Amino acid sequence: VLESLRHRPSLTFAARLAAVATVGFLVLVGCYLPTRFQADMTYNENGDWTLRFDGTLAYGGLIPGLMPDDPTPAQLAERGKSVTNDMLRDPGFTNVRYLNNGQYDVSYERSGNIYQQPGITFLRTDSRILQISYIKTNHQVWIRGTTIPTAQRKWITDAGLNMQGDLRITTAAEVLEHNATSTRPTANGATTY
Repeated sequence: VLESLRHRPSLTFAARLAAVATVGFLVLVGCYLPTRFQADMTYNENGDWTLRFDGTLAYGGLIPGLMPDDPTPAQLAERGKSVTNDMLRDPGFTNVRYLNNGQYDVSYERSGNIYQQPGITFLRTDSRILQISYIKTNHQVWIRGTTIPTAQRKWITDAGLNMQGDLRITTAAEVLEHNATSTRPTANGATTY
């Protein structure tokens, strides 16, 4: 959570950093799941943020074992193209390449200012992996990942998927709460979680 510098003389940052192993999906079919990735986010005291994601995203509706039907090869190709087009609607994607079995190699970079755009979602609001929110009533900014419901984790592993990656968030603001597995100091008094 970030407290707005505009409303208080000091900036407070309490991030609920998503543990990489629990970033996930709302419903398996029709949702994206990061499988192998490196994600880096920076947040500055003036509200500027940058998010970079490089890795593999899996789309549930194209993964064998998770598909709700048995599509023909032509139907699979059309669905794959549709998912590619869906991702490319977001200008943050600089690379989207279909690998097979619902897996996409992607590169993503987006930046902005949380006070000018108070809600940001990576990837989509109905398939949220990471969300940055500015709560005006208490002047806080939350950075959160979506958790995989316990009942659905087995479906993921049964489909042959496994998440391996790192989510790193770097800020000079004070962190009041986080679930990072480690922290390290970086330049200009910032810390990477």
